[in-house]
Amino acid sequence: MLMALVLGGFCARADTVKLNDGTVLEGDITAEDDATLSIYLEFSGGTITQTRQINKADIAGVVRSTPEQKAERQAARDYEKLQKYQLNPKDSYAAGYYDQIIKDVFRTFLTEHPNSPHASNVTARIAEWAAERDLVAAGNIKFHGRWSPAAEVAPLIERERGQQLLQQARSLIAQRRFEPAIQQLQVVVHMERQPDLVSLAKPLLASAYQPAVSSLEQKWQQLDKDISSAQHRVDQARLTLGAAEATLTQATSSGGSQSIVQAQITVNRARGELNAAQNYLNYVKSQFDTVSQKLTTLKSQASWTETSTTTPPAPKVQPAPSTTAAPPDVLVSLAAWVKNNWVAMATIGAVILFLIYQFFIKD
Repeated sequence: MLMALVLGGFCARADTVKLNDGTVLEGDITAEDDATLSIYLEFSGGTITQTRQINKADIAGVVRSTPEQKAERQAARDYEKLQKYQLNPKDSYAAGYYDQIIKDVFRTFLTEHPNSPHASNVTARIAEWAAERDLVAAGNIKFHGRWSPAAEVAPLIERERGQQLLQQARSLIAQRRFEPAIQQLQVVVHMERQPDLVSLAKPLLASAYQPAVSSLEQKWQQLDKDISSAQHRVDQARLTLGAAEATLTQATSSGGSQSIVQAQITVNRARGELNAAQNYLNYVKSQFDTVSQKLTTLKSQASWTETSTTTPPAPKVQPAPSTTAAPPDVLVSLAAWVKNNWVAMATIGAVILFLIYQFFIKD
């Protein structure tokens, strides 16, 4: 009934636009000029929204809500949004969460809509949330609908969480999603108060390391190849740009306006390709570094697991291995020159050998 009244309030106080074909639109008029009108519409309780622009020639009539009606409509809309903030009948929240909702949600509503008919209800909800906050601040936890001292229920909460993580890890392993499974299992193996869960998690963790390492090694090898391919693309784009700039210089010297324009277009395209190639190379290198870091960490943990039966150390961030630096521009240009002139170089070499033979060896 409450929701029906709220939605009814939306309709009663909304701007109404009636079209020539009989369609009636109810919402908020957001913009208007001599030819068109824009109206903001909401459907399914505000989960679907649309701003529709309508030609005024298609409008039969408009009923505009007053500023007071708009304010009531906004208050009703804001009150509807409050309904998702409910106390959990089974479990409590962290103390800071209660304070956040009380301040940022409930008190904000009262500040913006002090005369709302829902103000008393919101005030009562603030009192309920504050009462639970005080219980939590005093060291209590609501677990499965029952309040108890935190020290008593903490092991139960930890155990329940460990069981959930084990179940999720098994499911992830079955899906061959080994990395997230390892993350789940690493949490469980550090639950010192749950030795039975730890004993279940350790063999699963050990079995997940090898396929995870193998998968990362495949990614690492592929990314290594991708870096080489991306670097080649950058080198080719740089050579293409150099050729295009040389053509532009030649066209500028000859003075042909049409050829200059065409040469400039070619240069711009070559620069765009070089930028795209360089950005892709940087992206692949960053992916390579990320995979290298993960691979180093997983190999370290897997190696440790094979030689130890105690709890594995918490994961540490390993420095990413350095990748092979891109060759300097000078080397790139030299390599390109050799590639393009190898026939001439071979001919010159043959002539030199012939002369050496004629003047030294033959004599």
